[in-house]
Amino acid sequence: MRLTIVADNSTSPNWGCRATSFALRELLSRDHAIVGTIDRTLLKAPFTAKARVRPDLHATIVTKLRRERLRRLPGIGALAFGAIDFLGETHSPSHAIAADAELLWASRKTSPKANALIAQIEPCDAIVVNGEGEMIFSSPARDSLLQTLTICALARKMGKQVFWLNGMVSAAPDSEVNHETVEVARQVLGGATIAVRDSLSLDAAQKLLPGMVDRWFPDALFNWSLHFAGEATLAYDSSRLTAWFDRTGTARPKCTDRPYLVLSGSSQSARDQKRAADCYTDLATRLQSLGLPLLLVETCVGDFFLREVARRTGLPCLSVDAPIMAGAALLANARAFVSGRWHPGILASLGGTPGVFMGSNSHKTAALQHMLEYPNPLEYSAFPDSDTINDIVRDTADVLGQGQELRFRIARRSGRLASEVPGLLDMIR
Repeated sequence: MRLTIVADNSTSPNWGCRATSFALRELLSRDHAIVGTIDRTLLKAPFTAKARVRPDLHATIVTKLRRERLRRLPGIGALAFGAIDFLGETHSPSHAIAADAELLWASRKTSPKANALIAQIEPCDAIVVNGEGEMIFSSPARDSLLQTLTICALARKMGKQVFWLNGMVSAAPDSEVNHETVEVARQVLGGATIAVRDSLSLDAAQKLLPGMVDRWFPDALFNWSLHFAGEATLAYDSSRLTAWFDRTGTARPKCTDRPYLVLSGSSQSARDQKRAADCYTDLATRLQSLGLPLLLVETCVGDFFLREVARRTGLPCLSVDAPIMAGAALLANARAFVSGRWHPGILASLGGTPGVFMGSNSHKTAALQHMLEYPNPLEYSAFPDSDTINDIVRDTADVLGQGQELRFRIARRSGRLASEVPGLLDMIR
């Protein structure tokens, strides 16, 4: 079958977005031809049309200038927005999914975004949505979810099948379930093939989207187990990292010359960078008491606060721009990983690295612990106070004390999950 992948996140600096997008594409290409890609850049591009200037110029102006920060400037904000809007129409994502899909089709000759979307969908038999982080039913609604649902409606209008795979379904921890978004998702995806990536997403889907989802398969990223699984039974050796950094332009961190720990952030801590920097400075300082080098890792632009933590503590910090396979190797070979990130947690598990997890923007880290069969799944606060930091340090010391036996158990479980991933291909007919 000829497939177009929607919400391919490989253009994002985010480690998890890149890794799972590559892994899903690798999996799909075993049996199918990938003939189109709608990546995050196109998904987020403004929907402009009927421009009074060159259409691509209007789209560029809207991308760079039509921002809420400009709108809020006294006096000049309203004038600037008026001038930008005079140059052409700009349509924001809405819950009127069917109408928005019709508008995309009607604007295909006057809108750069509509034209690009249709060009990617036209040659395929079906679209496959990489649903990894889309379906969080938060209030207010996520623009990316509304846009993805609109693309699904557009694809159906064009006579294409719709598959929503590798997905998450979740409420948001800090808002009420957005029932309007739930309802439009039911309407747009009725009759589509949907598979989620964890058991908690299946539970949520059966409540929020009854009758629409009955299967879960492990995240496609577990398929990378083959690169790192054997390392769980081996004593630490930095040479297993070296090849992944070779000629990449990124140096292997010096602290990895011997066994090390990794600390990264979460999608929750990303929302308050100043507070996160304060909390993580204390956490990083206390984790150093365990006697192993500590490496700070930006797995997402939301982890930029770690740069301030590095400045305050003198600890090394690896940039989010590091090559993804080098990052995967670092996580898979660490002695422990303290984080609130789902995909980096999977990458760590491939080599048997145990995690101590903080909360995120959904049920992600709880779900991962269930999948990996942690005996007592816990999610610590993404802004840990002194008592919580004590608990995190204690748990990190505990997993370090369990040594190779724990690493082997985690890697073996990751390998079993990897063996279930190809079942996703059976969903595409």
